Amino acid sequence: MKRIFSTLAIVVATITATTVNAQQDRAIAFNSPVLQKTLLSTGSSKVEAANVNAKAVKDFNKSFKNVSGEQWYKAEDGFIASFKANEIETKVAYDEKGKWHCTVRTLGENQMPSDVRDLVKSRYCDSKILVVYEIRHDNTVYILKLEDASTLKTLRIVDGEIEVISDNSKG
Repeated sequence: MKRIFSTLAIVVATITATTVNAQQDRAIAFNSPVLQKTLLSTGSSKVEAANVNAKAVKDFNKSFKNVSGEQWYKAEDGFIASFKANEIETKVAYDEKGKWHCTVRTLGENQMPSDVRDLVKSRYCDSKILVVYEIRHDNTVYILKLEDASTLKTLRIVDGEIEVISDNSKG
């Protein structure tokens, strides 16, 4: 189970590190070549739903009733379901026994919860929110990429608290 979370953490870290020098962070989302390369290099491979733990498929279908066309991947110690609905990229991780581990969604500014958006905009009013990663596990964590005239910032928001993960000058 730690490896699934590590895989998703590596994905977010890789995306974050890669986008520090990128101008169009929105293009680097969970369906990007960066993710695919990371996903494949960490031992994950695409599988049919019939080859996924039945408990995971049942939980997925119960949790995401209106989703179709999801892609399943076999991770080293579990499974990851991937789909896009309403312009939101979503990854759902399960362990080998089919127990839900976490969900990661890639959001745009207009798709994030208003309380989180208001919190960020009140402190970083001159910054543009480029991309938001919502990670649900025991609680919900938001990783945001912001851009202003001179910097690119990465923030982590948990329980209404903002932490600056990185603050890089453009140039």
